[in-house]
Amino acid sequence: MEPASGQDNSRLNAQAWQRWRSGRAGAEEIEHWQQQLHQQLPWLPQDLLDPSLVPIALLRNPSQWSPEDSGLDPIDLLACHRDLTDTKQLLRSGRLGEIALGQRSLFMDLPPVHLQAYRDGLRPAAREDSLSALEHLGGIGRQRFQQGQPLGMDLDRYQPPRPDPAPSGPTPSAASILVVLHPTTQEAKAESARNSQPEGWGEGWGQIRHASLEDPSGWIRAPFPDDETLVSFCHASDQLDPQAALRMAHCAAQHREAVLLTSDETLRWSDDPGIPAGNRQNRTAISPFRLLCRGCIGGLVTLRWSTLQQLKLPASTGSLHALLLDLALQVCRRGDAVAHCSEVLLQRSIRANPTVPDVASPADRHCWTPELSTEILAISQRHSPGFLLPGGELTPTQSLGACHQLQLRPDPRVLVSVLIPFRDRVDLTQSCVASLRLCAGAVAYELILIDNGSEEAATKAWLDAQAQLDDVCVVRVDEPFNYSRLNNIGRRHAQGSHLLLLNNDIEFRSAEVLQALLDPFAYRSTSAVGARLHYPDGSIQHQGVALVKGERRCVVEPGKHLHSPAVLATLTPLLVQEEFTAATGACLMLRSSDFDRIQGFDEDLAVVFNDVDLCLRLRQSEGSVVVTPFVEIVHHESISRGKDREGAALARHQRESGLLRAKHAELFATGDPLTSSCIHPHSNRYQPREPAPRSKGPVADAVLMHWRNPNFEPSHQRPIVVLAHFSADNRFRDDLFPLIDAYQRFADVIVVSSASGLRWHPRTLHRLRQRCAALVIRRNQGYDFGSWKAALKLHRQDIEQAAFVVLTNDSFWGPITPLDDLFQRLHASTADVIGLTDDLMYEPHLSSAFTAYKPKALQCPAFNRFWESLQIWPRKRDLVKQCEVGLPVQLRAAELKLESLYTHNANGNVLHYDWQHLIEQRGFPFLKVSLLRDNPTRQPVDSWPEVIGRRNPQLAASIERQLRPKPGLKRLLDRLRRRLNGSDRKGSRAVMAPTSRR
Repeated sequence: MEPASGQDNSRLNAQAWQRWRSGRAGAEEIEHWQQQLHQQLPWLPQDLLDPSLVPIALLRNPSQWSPEDSGLDPIDLLACHRDLTDTKQLLRSGRLGEIALGQRSLFMDLPPVHLQAYRDGLRPAAREDSLSALEHLGGIGRQRFQQGQPLGMDLDRYQPPRPDPAPSGPTPSAASILVVLHPTTQEAKAESARNSQPEGWGEGWGQIRHASLEDPSGWIRAPFPDDETLVSFCHASDQLDPQAALRMAHCAAQHREAVLLTSDETLRWSDDPGIPAGNRQNRTAISPFRLLCRGCIGGLVTLRWSTLQQLKLPASTGSLHALLLDLALQVCRRGDAVAHCSEVLLQRSIRANPTVPDVASPADRHCWTPELSTEILAISQRHSPGFLLPGGELTPTQSLGACHQLQLRPDPRVLVSVLIPFRDRVDLTQSCVASLRLCAGAVAYELILIDNGSEEAATKAWLDAQAQLDDVCVVRVDEPFNYSRLNNIGRRHAQGSHLLLLNNDIEFRSAEVLQALLDPFAYRSTSAVGARLHYPDGSIQHQGVALVKGERRCVVEPGKHLHSPAVLATLTPLLVQEEFTAATGACLMLRSSDFDRIQGFDEDLAVVFNDVDLCLRLRQSEGSVVVTPFVEIVHHESISRGKDREGAALARHQRESGLLRAKHAELFATGDPLTSSCIHPHSNRYQPREPAPRSKGPVADAVLMHWRNPNFEPSHQRPIVVLAHFSADNRFRDDLFPLIDAYQRFADVIVVSSASGLRWHPRTLHRLRQRCAALVIRRNQGYDFGSWKAALKLHRQDIEQAAFVVLTNDSFWGPITPLDDLFQRLHASTADVIGLTDDLMYEPHLSSAFTAYKPKALQCPAFNRFWESLQIWPRKRDLVKQCEVGLPVQLRAAELKLESLYTHNANGNVLHYDWQHLIEQRGFPFLKVSLLRDNPTRQPVDSWPEVIGRRNPQLAASIERQLRPKPGLKRLLDRLRRRLNGSDRKGSRAVMAPTSRR
């Protein structure tokens, strides 16, 4: 081949090595070089012959290479690999290849990890690009892992997990039995004869009985348990949490209807008993679909004796996993309730006690022998008639032990109606249709082409030709784009038994794709089937949707952007047909009858989250949403429509996200039932959740100056407004004085400034004293909440004598219109806490920039505890979660009534994306400073002079002056002044621009 440099690099000379290591070599060049190298290095997989993965000295001269040359400790190597007598045998024995593939550990104190996955997952702080992955793992990586420092997304999960909170509340009264399963009857009898409780099984068990895999029911004997007795099963090689019995009893007491309970677990990856287990398996309550496809059951499995005595135990079994899978499928066939304890109750040695981990190293995959996998398949197939339709069957999943694939016998009665909405970009739609015709296979289908007002001549000509075909129906919809409505209209023209919702930027690349999408319908409860979709570069664009509780985002997509096969191979849910809470509508198949039963799409969700809402409503009607990886489909995501990152598109995205949250509020409050709350809410690879943020300590009063007007007398008829102020340059904006005057008409005003240098501005202090009931200047600690806390403490008696208190800040320009209506509504409200706007992001709460607290709220213990325990949070998002969101959430939990005056179920920064509507249609009296000063999401704001000027010309003029660009020299001096001010004053926010405040 002719490389880009114009030189012949078919041989690996010095220049070629340099190009390869610098990332400038092409894919074809690299493949050619790897083929050459593999002739000299047949003991290593060809795709791992890469200088970023293995030492370049090894690749250049394998016969002379020794592990010591690459910094690998020879003594520790031989201690880990005892069958080797010399470290040079590491390569030629094939052991290095096993290590590189993650099938064996490099050292005893390191978990096994695929070198490509290790390199891809390294955290920025741990990277050292001059080293290969093997050298890094054996040196820097090993050191950081031993010290518990952040290393990489794949190895960090093997650190010992944080201890779960201790059980609280009264001790449950239910009796408990631990059944320990041994490999043989002889071992079980020997352990029973010891008549003692060995270490490793915890305390609190009423009885410990022993049985064997050869006779799993051998433990059942007199005295027989009571009906409510909890019977837990573990393997003789397992270790249990010391409080496992108590923790499981608490879970059973919380879920009295559940007859089968499971728990989280960790995996012991080292034979060294001194090395703790890791790789926590964060699971949820069992579901029949996941049991059938990947035997998803683990931890300390517990059943109530009242149910267990009605189940059939096998005469013998090859593994504890097989026994528990059998019992769980029987429970699911009965329709009994199940529950999950999200605590680690069990440590498992996976080689002695095989399971199917949700997240597994390549070494973990080798725990299943063909015989054990065959038994798991037989159990699943024996129970499958209770869950599958006629014509449905389970078959083994290739290269994934104890996992299965659903297949559905082709049915000539099936007709798939393919709904494709589009507007022009005929090239995209042509490519989509052509790929479908090429890859559809034997399943009958029809095309419903939904033209949303195309205008280009090429589009019209192509549609005219398509309309002549017998299997095509062209539907013209001349309306503004509304994805939900377009598909609802298209459905009226569809004749099929199934609908395939399809974006026109989808490209099929695998054969028999319609049958692959139909296969999961073999499971009787399947209502919708999505597919793994790839970006054009081969990385994953979509493979299921999970709901996110308590965060800015409302959904997360596992696997999104993953490109490395080595990483993907560790994530079991992405390797099988998997049940998710939702799937994208870009390629989604469902029965026409199910679509009609829930009345199709919600047309209020015009562009986004309509597919998630559709799936959630299908699940509410007892349906399952499944995503299959057994297709090859490319999604050229949002090419025709674009991304919702700013402006009107982002505003619409926020509104529709809010509508989704409001419609399914209970689900967002409890969390995704199919995703563990212990998984990181932003992770695409099932990473464990980070530890809870730690504060920097309590917020101090930090008061530098306090003045109270001697004539101030609080009144039960007048509220008190506490205005928090901050300025990096210690200035008080001119527009704030008229705002204080407007407040003073209806309330007594207390200003609390965290601009510590303001006390050296006598003219400003004089103007404030003319207007305010009190003035406090303090160091900048705790943001606005620290200022409000100081006022609440200093003026507690004044506030108790007022009508109510309003906590607000200087983030507004206003008032745009007189405040008569606002304060009338505040007085008239029957709520205990009143905000101007609400927000569903994170959790439903009131925005903190202006909130009124009535006497009942002020006297509420939760309100006072919040301020007494107020902490300093180093990150702004932690402050938002703990304070802006945390306070109203705590007050609502204390059964106080909360009300938002101007919005209902808003989502995100409504004061940015809906500013004009709020002012013109709802009489909102303020404008957010950050909207015009920063406009971070580029909302349309050109009309602000007219909108504000028509209502308050003086305010509009003041805003215009503040927005006027400053001369370059003055701007530089201001920046220097702010920097000096921030660094000289203890506790102030050093070098922080005003924009970072809110």
